[in-house]
Amino acid sequence: MALPFVAGGCAMEIGGFVNDRSATARVATSEALVGEDGRCTADLSIDPATFRGREGDGLLGLTECELVAAKGPPLSVQTGASSAAKRETTMLYMEPTGKTVFLFTNNRLVRVIR
Repeated sequence: MALPFVAGGCAMEIGGFVNDRSATARVATSEALVGEDGRCTADLSIDPATFRGREGDGLLGLTECELVAAKGPPLSVQTGASSAAKRETTMLYMEPTGKTVFLFTNNRLVRVIR
């Protein structure tokens, strides 16, 4: 059995035939990110209950998609880059206590500003 593969960008596809049946697997080597529309770039199934009881600094280290799973879509998303990071993301949420800004560096939550 031969399994040809194609590698391009940040993903790899492996396909082949076994007993007259075909199979394809896709493996991504990069994490899913949140687009400027506030949605995750990949279909992820993250249970929001995983983050219940965690607020503010207790959320530090989460990925962008994990925060969206926990809190829902943000009011706004801004992305960019700096000399210190490949990707910097700012997400704005309106909470009962007022506006909260979540700052990400390379897809990890590093600061919460209330």
